Amino acid sequence: MKMAAIAAAITTTLVSGSALAAEVYNSDGTSLSIGGRAEFRGDFQGQASGSELDGTMDNKSRVRINVGGETKITDSLSGIAFYEAEQTVVNGSGVGSNSAQNAQNNAFTQRYMYAGLSTNGGDVTFGKQDAATVQISQMTDTVTTHSGIQKTFIEAGDEQINNAINYSGYFMDALSVKASLLASNAANEDGWALSGLYTLPFGLGLGLGYAANENPGNNAQDSKQFLGGLNYRWEGLYVAATYTQGEGSKKVAGNNDFNSVEFVAQYRFENNFEAVLGYQNGQIDPDGSAKFNVSDYYELTGIYYFNKSIRTYITYKFNNLKAEDKQTVTSNSTTSNPIYMDADNSLRLGLRYDF
Repeated sequence: MKMAAIAAAITTTLVSGSALAAEVYNSDGTSLSIGGRAEFRGDFQGQASGSELDGTMDNKSRVRINVGGETKITDSLSGIAFYEAEQTVVNGSGVGSNSAQNAQNNAFTQRYMYAGLSTNGGDVTFGKQDAATVQISQMTDTVTTHSGIQKTFIEAGDEQINNAINYSGYFMDALSVKASLLASNAANEDGWALSGLYTLPFGLGLGLGYAANENPGNNAQDSKQFLGGLNYRWEGLYVAATYTQGEGSKKVAGNNDFNSVEFVAQYRFENNFEAVLGYQNGQIDPDGSAKFNVSDYYELTGIYYFNKSIRTYITYKFNNLKAEDKQTVTSNSTTSNPIYMDADNSLRLGLRYDF
């Protein structure tokens, strides 16, 4: 396998954790694989959002289950399908068997659901899936808790989008090309995205992407977004930086501009310990009001891999958001009457099992 393909595979593993999916059926050219993760995530000192933690622990645990299928039609054509869902815990207060402390969450949230065709020239898929530019935001969306803001600004650049028609191709053992058409069932809300990620033989990756969509429901202006990214892998070292800017963020109503930068550095030691440093800052500049931050933090993480399936980690988030930054609201505030405050730092302990 060439260096470019190795780098792409590593990035995918960091983000999804689905590389361990086990093949449970294979007969007559048709296969079925099942994978997922079970993960305890407990936030102490403050909530990950920056809101104050009144109690001892904010429980963010989750489980994900995915199913993937492939069937061979001809030597150069196959059918493919993928589904993934997530379940979280009920996190509340009270005592007794009927309280939120002892309540069950019976709902699974749909994350991905698509089917398509795979050829020697690339794959075409239909359904709920990532927009094309997500491969750029994934270059820095690798830390355990808080990264990935680049994909959240506009609809056409986000992950897990309904009504997406995607093309993805891999060429010259180096170039990953993706394109998306987002076909809305509402008038004047269609979108599209295009991206390319080229990885040089010595491990340096360069990515560019652009996304746009009509946006009459939230903003007077249409949305558009440019993304750029660089990453580099050498033995146990991985570093990456991404930048985005655009107009018409779905995070706030009305005309607005936005920009964001994200950085991550990781080093995996020979004793299976990994140290991670992350930084993120995102800003929105609305017409008629002052610019404010939607994210501003440093994050330090230590991860220990017991084996390829199970790891434990500890993360500390230094949250720099201030009261004037509109995302920092207390847990007892409401959308119509928020109470702004300086954001709290947070400490997360985690244990993750991939299967």
